Amino acid sequence: MKEEFKLKDIYDKYRENKNSHVYLVETNSVENALSDIKEFIIRVNDDSIKPLVESESLPTMFILKPQKQEILSQDVAVLVNSLQKIPVITKENYYIVCEAEKLNTKSGNSMLKIIEEPVTDSIGFFVCNSADEVLSTIQSRAQFVKINYDVIKEYDNELLDDVHEYIEKILNKDSLLINKKIVDKYKDINNILLFVECMISELEKRIKSSKSFDIIKHESLIIKKLYELESKIKNNGNINLILDKFVIEVGRL
Repeated sequence: MKEEFKLKDIYDKYRENKNSHVYLVETNSVENALSDIKEFIIRVNDDSIKPLVESESLPTMFILKPQKQEILSQDVAVLVNSLQKIPVITKENYYIVCEAEKLNTKSGNSMLKIIEEPVTDSIGFFVCNSADEVLSTIQSRAQFVKINYDVIKEYDNELLDDVHEYIEKILNKDSLLINKKIVDKYKDINNILLFVECMISELEKRIKSSKSFDIIKHESLIIKKLYELESKIKNNGNINLILDKFVIEVGRL
């Protein structure tokens, strides 16, 4: 069942000519938020552009996604240049920056030109999982919007088995040795992040099913540490050192 349109408030403000021209969208699903932004673009124009929007071939819609772990300044330069063109099919130009946390200082500063001095009518969306990790220069210039989706994610059995083993190890304060196993097995930073994400999901399930206040409190603190761990890994730190420090900090809880 399709979820309700999450950008209705922005759409209503648009119809009243009270909309912002830049939004910072914090969400638990960048993919779902992108779908809602596409729906917004269709609604403020008409259904005739729907095939172009859904296939991401609308000439006035520009979607910027990270290459590996960052959004490159040369890709931003292409976007900035594209937004100089007068929109002819739609009422405005639209640009969507997916995973906006991955704008570095150089590429983020390049974005300021279209935020502060738009040559044409445009509406921009910076979509992220954590607004606090987006450059402050963009945070201060965009209208903040938070939207959450009912996301059910399935993990494969092998990953779940490894996660359950890791959880038991950290709960028993016996996980230093397993860190090496996890790093050797999952290696790529995206796989490690998926492992952390799965741990958070499984601990949240344990909390929901527990009736013990002490367990709920303790495992909630571990989840908080996992979010910190996730942020440190994304910042390209030494994964072995980060995991070892995580284990030590959890052991002190």
